[in-house]
Amino acid sequence: MKDLVLFQLNGKDVYLLQIILVAVVILLVLFINRIGSRLTLRYGKRNRIAEKFARFVRQGIRSVVWLIGVISILEILKIDSQKILTHILYETENITLQVNNLIAVIIIIYIIRIVVFSLEYWMDLRIESKKFDKGRGLSFVKIVKYLTWLIGFTIIISSLGFKVTFVIASVSALLVGVGFGLQHIFNDFFSSIIILFDGSIEVDDVVEVEGTVGRVLEIGLRVSKVLTRDNVVIIVPNSLFTGERVINWTHNKKVTRFHVSVGVAYGSNVRLVEKILLAAANDHPEIVKDPKSFVRFNDFGDSSLDFQLYFWTANDFLVENIKSDLRFVIDEQFRENGVVIPFPQRDLHLKSKDFQ
Repeated sequence: MKDLVLFQLNGKDVYLLQIILVAVVILLVLFINRIGSRLTLRYGKRNRIAEKFARFVRQGIRSVVWLIGVISILEILKIDSQKILTHILYETENITLQVNNLIAVIIIIYIIRIVVFSLEYWMDLRIESKKFDKGRGLSFVKIVKYLTWLIGFTIIISSLGFKVTFVIASVSALLVGVGFGLQHIFNDFFSSIIILFDGSIEVDDVVEVEGTVGRVLEIGLRVSKVLTRDNVVIIVPNSLFTGERVINWTHNKKVTRFHVSVGVAYGSNVRLVEKILLAAANDHPEIVKDPKSFVRFNDFGDSSLDFQLYFWTANDFLVENIKSDLRFVIDEQFRENGVVIPFPQRDLHLKSKDFQ
């Protein structure tokens, strides 16, 4: 039975036993892939591994198992696998592309993706455990990802038979030619690296850029996204953060001090004014109790006694709403207690003279 010839392949007899062994290998490959997929899925759920990463690992396991299976089938059929791997697909005077070159490229790409996925997974764990800032972590992952792909691309070029030195020289000449027109892009890119390492701007920081206040949503490799108080996302070049004056309201502490100014008429009870202002601040839920709010008698103005109510809040982004709430309460309490907010007053003296 084992000597029964079924057909010929490339001039070689194919026996029934070989077909049976090929079928066994295929079934074994399918069985191993099914078991591997289940184990990977179960392990991923148990260790809270991202589904995208787990699916990618399953694809890699399937590819490796099928590669081993195909090589085994070729050996069973007595087909020279080395001859297939070295089969020339494309050839020129300087480049020879073989099947094993394509396999090497696929393996390199897969390894690069494993490295990138592993880095993202590791960084996600660090961010969740509060051991790394979210914005800096994402920026760091992006930079390392680009560097990893650059190194991988260099290795791929080498495996395909290209001369890396020639490619680098060509790219360098191209960059020199266009570099003068793309200076601002490179400036933004290196600014993102500076922001990443010095930590002056981070995701969720409330910043003021050129008079616009907003919350940093994302720090990219060239530009950052800032959400304004009008719920509008503006795109800010990273070079603006490093080259211009930028106010970071949340850089030093979790709470920031603000103030509301108000003037009262001369003759008003200043202690009563102080009491009303402090009560308005202490009753507001967005104003912290420590540090305590305080009132400053700022000046004797032209038409009023000028006061400033100072308070601290963690809600820097919507502080203008807090100020508005305070003004509503202050006006209401002034009316109830007979405290007058005066109009600006000017004295006008007229002199008349009769001319003959």
